[in-house]
Amino acid sequence: MSDICLVKFFLCFFILIILDVIDVPVVSGNYLNSSLVTSDFLRTRRQARNCAGFTCSTTGECIEEEKRCDGTVDCRDGSDEFNDCKDAVQCPGYLFVCDYGACIDEDKKCDGKKDCRDNSDEAHCVAGEVAKEESNCKSDQFQCLSGQCISLDDKCNGQTNCVDKSDETKETCLNMFCPGYLFKCDYGACVDGYAQCNGVRDCVDNSDEEGCPGGEEVKPTTERAPTPTPPIIIGPDGGCKLPNHPENGKWTIQSGTSVPPGQNVGVNTLLLYFCDKGYKLSTEGNLVACLDNGWSGPHPTCLQLCPPLYTTAVTKVRCFGKDKTEIKCDEATDGSSAKFECATYYEPADRQISIRYCWSGSWNLPAPQCIPVCGEKTVSATPLIVNGGTVEKGNYPWVTAIFRHNGEIFLNVCGGSMLTQKVILTAAHCVANEYGHALDPSMIKVGVGKFYNEYKHPNDTEAQYSDIVKVIVHTKYKGDSQRFSSDIAFLVTKDVLLLSKVVQPVCFSNLPNIHLTVRSIGVVTGWGYTEAGKGPSPELKEISVPFKDDATCNTELPSDWADKYNGYDKFCAGHYNKSIAVCQGDSGGGLVFQNPRDGRYYVHGIVSVGRKLNNVGCDIQVSSLYTKVAVHYDLLEQVVSQYTRL
Repeated sequence: MSDICLVKFFLCFFILIILDVIDVPVVSGNYLNSSLVTSDFLRTRRQARNCAGFTCSTTGECIEEEKRCDGTVDCRDGSDEFNDCKDAVQCPGYLFVCDYGACIDEDKKCDGKKDCRDNSDEAHCVAGEVAKEESNCKSDQFQCLSGQCISLDDKCNGQTNCVDKSDETKETCLNMFCPGYLFKCDYGACVDGYAQCNGVRDCVDNSDEEGCPGGEEVKPTTERAPTPTPPIIIGPDGGCKLPNHPENGKWTIQSGTSVPPGQNVGVNTLLLYFCDKGYKLSTEGNLVACLDNGWSGPHPTCLQLCPPLYTTAVTKVRCFGKDKTEIKCDEATDGSSAKFECATYYEPADRQISIRYCWSGSWNLPAPQCIPVCGEKTVSATPLIVNGGTVEKGNYPWVTAIFRHNGEIFLNVCGGSMLTQKVILTAAHCVANEYGHALDPSMIKVGVGKFYNEYKHPNDTEAQYSDIVKVIVHTKYKGDSQRFSSDIAFLVTKDVLLLSKVVQPVCFSNLPNIHLTVRSIGVVTGWGYTEAGKGPSPELKEISVPFKDDATCNTELPSDWADKYNGYDKFCAGHYNKSIAVCQGDSGGGLVFQNPRDGRYYVHGIVSVGRKLNNVGCDIQVSSLYTKVAVHYDLLEQVVSQYTRL
């Protein structure tokens, strides 16, 4: 091949790429920021909706199912290694089970490496068995050298709480600051101010009993055993010893007297406990009284709260504590869970069971988004617009009638597809003139949940109608002069369309990754002409049409007509020599195909161009051309994102 031929080849290839990719959207004649429509967020959503493995909850990443609950975090949001692993997998007996439910090899336990996400494979090892590589304890915990996690209150308090005793060493405690009312051990720990020379070993190195009066070291008579909670202390005069303030909170004496922790107070003294914002008391009440026999009960601690969750119009949330009893969703602490349920006609965006867990002051995942159920037929249709079958009421709940003002009445001129409760998809030529200028929104109304053609037909008892506040036409649409390319538009309704058995959206997410084949059979509905040259249908009709590849389409269609209109953003579907076709009045309607993966109907095409017979009626013997929705998917998602906020 000569150099000139090579140059021509690559030049043509580059032009084809430009024609197929560059697409500048427009909103009512005003350009949108095209950089918005190619965001990582959109690409991630497309990937997630076509995931054959596990879909990460917030990032939408798709990972292999085998990587879920294997101890290693593969999702950026960590959702593959959360507490729901306890329900998602069952570990064989020869594997080690992490505390949160993941399965790892048994020989990875206590090998000095973090193999469980929560490090539970290293947290229960005996002293000296392993040296921990990195901390996985909470912010209010101390990590022992063995990997064990203990409360920070138990660090350098004179008592060994770590199995390996690493919480009471000079390396750990020497730089500890001890307030003046406490005694500082030689290795750095802080113990009670009365500890020195009291005959009790309060420091693990016994430095509190060294050099005591009398010239001889007072031998300790006992050594206090570690305890997870401070004991009730009775003062020498029958009073009570004041405890330390709880972390992230404090207590005050009810009388208002200011006394530091460690001092004695008299009987009948009341302590009032308070927690900082974002924390709650571990006990029901906030009062502890000093009685003759000591404090009236345990001193509460302050537990960190997760952000409150609220029930909405479409999402019901119930929260449960560690003991599985129901609690208020603004009082969830570590170990609490939240269960979400979507309202009728709604479902979680990921179509999975929605459970969240509270951990270290935050939920493991964001609250799930409940979105309208899409693409589901409510009743069975009679299989079999010209020679089509009558649709059973409610069979295609996304079908929308588009009415245009004509004198004193509104006439049904086109079809559309409900994408959301505020956005309708249709053809540009239905709502714009031949120059691509959008019609005034006041000239257009839409109806959903309809069966009859007529505007506000009395028998359409469940239909809803709305005015239009914005008409969005693709900037490249210029009618026949540009061969009906970019024949796509969106209508934004004034009212929020309410979901019901006969009003639900069609599916469209991840559309570019759902491919049609010659075996794909779609359905198109409309109130168009039922016979060539006759009037529109009084009732909604449907026909099934097969997808045609370009080679078949170009063979069946007249070559001059196909060369003109079958452009880059069109595809062909229909019958050949069977007298079945879409016709005048069906324009803008959605051509939907059932996705075998989830059984839902997705809108792949918009009725755009049909060949006229003798320039008058419809040629019902050949296929029609449909706008490829996937080609304009970025614009679709941008419009939906911008105008769907209810």
